[in-house]
Amino acid sequence: MDFKTALKKLKESSEFKKWISKNKEAYLTYAFTMIENSEKSEWQIGYYDKKLDKVAVFNVNQKIEINPEQDVFKKPGASVKKINLKDVKFGLDDVLKKADDIKEKKYPKEIVTKTIAILQNIELGQLWNITFITSSFSTINIKIDAKTGKTIKHELVSLFQFRAG
Repeated sequence: MDFKTALKKLKESSEFKKWISKNKEAYLTYAFTMIENSEKSEWQIGYYDKKLDKVAVFNVNQKIEINPEQDVFKKPGASVKKINLKDVKFGLDDVLKKADDIKEKKYPKEIVTKTIAILQNIELGQLWNITFITSSFSTINIKIDAKTGKTIKHELVSLFQFRAG
């Protein structure tokens, strides 16, 4: 299921309608999915409520589940930006093809075992944040503008650099 289909399914669900009627100020802030063996997992779609400074996460699959509101992972004083849907011109499949091309050209020896995809609006802009987890215990992170499809940034990072020591 692509992101826009998942979002439509969420917005049409009775669970979401009931929740949003009590949380009228909340807005779409991110969408997350994981891909393993070419299989996409459920979408997790986050709605942020500024008054509570918390995010409600909806799991969208065959059914809709709401997780309890959670604290937001952000720097103190930072704002949580809204996803502007009219500026999401590139869907996940398009972005994954582009990210795959970058991986093949820049990091051809790396073998991808899992892919994490997040649509978010951060300091760099509204983007798809694609992370390939590789068999060599590295990540390839590729940020692609959701409106233009342009690559903003890409890098290879060894997970071993995060070891305590």
